[in-house]
Amino acid sequence: MPHTVLPDIPTGELKERLSRVRYVFTDLDGTMLAPGSCALADAEGNPCIDFVATLLELKRAGIEVIPCSGRNRSMLHEDTRLLGLNSYIGEMGGLLMLDRSDNRWEYFTADMPFNPIWGYSPHECIEATGILDEFQNRWPGLLEYHNDMSTGYKHREVTVGMRGEIPDEDARDIIRRSGAELDWGDNGYLNYISAPTTLKLPEGVKGRAFNLMPQGLNKGRGIERFCELRGIDLSETMAIGDATSDFLMADYCDTFFLVENGLKNQTAEEFLATHDNAFVTRGRIVDGWVQSMRCLLAALA
Repeated sequence: MPHTVLPDIPTGELKERLSRVRYVFTDLDGTMLAPGSCALADAEGNPCIDFVATLLELKRAGIEVIPCSGRNRSMLHEDTRLLGLNSYIGEMGGLLMLDRSDNRWEYFTADMPFNPIWGYSPHECIEATGILDEFQNRWPGLLEYHNDMSTGYKHREVTVGMRGEIPDEDARDIIRRSGAELDWGDNGYLNYISAPTTLKLPEGVKGRAFNLMPQGLNKGRGIERFCELRGIDLSETMAIGDATSDFLMADYCDTFFLVENGLKNQTAEEFLATHDNAFVTRGRIVDGWVQSMRCLLAALA
């Protein structure tokens, strides 16, 4: 598959583009973190401090790193606290933490009507449609709620996290027939399935993470709304990810990096062919993340 590989030292137009970047929106699992969501390992799981050292270099260079993830508030709160980060976008763009220091945040539900005065979270509004009951009855053993590393799916506020392996079009058909203003999103292949689980996937099937979410919601639109609220010029932004859901970030950021493992996605070839602002890193998962951030730092030198 033809694609543009990110060099270690940027030159020309790429260097000029990266020299403007002040904000990095990054996916976590399969991108910034090593297998097992570890911060002190390389892509093979070997002990390594390259990620932490690079994150520190970015901070010293005045670059703000903003996780943009399907994870919920409780998980991202701890992730960002431990990594010394001040903001994040959770639940596929639906939860915008603009500033942790003063707890400034808001829900973003894109094209799904929502008003906080109703007294329900967006997640509870989705549950009320009955779609989740139909999913459970249709695919026992093949689909379950994502337990967010044992913290529980009920901790979600905007989306419903699920995992397993089912036909995407069948799920979307159920949603269409319901008339609910919701979307079905693929959040990438699972590196492992945390316990407890009810899944009984066929041998050799890794499973994927899915999100049932407000219609029109995606990481890209979440970034757009985040930048609008923070007053960030999109020319100062870049994003990096590995999953199909991350591809949508490229339409709302000046530059996009795809970590090498993202090439296995079925839509990767089409995505790269239609986005001249997208580059593929040298290296998988966190190794690719580190390489790309060092490329960014080289552009600022």
